[in-house]
Amino acid sequence: AANGTTAKGGTTTMAANGTTAKGGTTTMATKKTYTTSATVETTCSNATAIVNNATGEKAFTDSFAKVMGVTVKDTKVETMGCRRLTNKNRRLSTTGIKADFTYESATNVAVDQKASDFGTELKSRLKAAGLPDAVTVQKIEAPMEQKTPDVSAALGAPATLLSVAILSAGISW
Repeated sequence: AANGTTAKGGTTTMAANGTTAKGGTTTMATKKTYTTSATVETTCSNATAIVNNATGEKAFTDSFAKVMGVTVKDTKVETMGCRRLTNKNRRLSTTGIKADFTYESATNVAVDQKASDFGTELKSRLKAAGLPDAVTVQKIEAPMEQKTPDVSAALGAPATLLSVAILSAGISW
């Protein structure tokens, strides 16, 4: 066993919290990292009030975590469609907030199917925080799994290139 104890009657595998299993095999569900974006329609004045308030961002984070049942690692909220345009560039666009979430989950939660539930929770939390709650969640993008890069491969290429460059310089002398 990993900690030096002897397992009785089965295979022992190190569990996530450092304990060992006796009499069976322990496997840990690994959490994967996902990203998604939510489009929330509201007026520019409401969007600005929510985005420029730390409690507003927290309302997004907490609502997403509760409704989706995931661990939110990072939330970025910004206004969208609220820049002043010159007459030449006038166009219709949705105004409101774009929220980008990075989160961890052991399963690929269909977050894009829960926009209505997220909207209900978000309105409740914004209202409780004294912020504008006249918001409509238009859509949540399908989640994208974030692959973690292989660090040794990522560092290997530049190191190899540097070695070849030094070797070439040495040979040319």
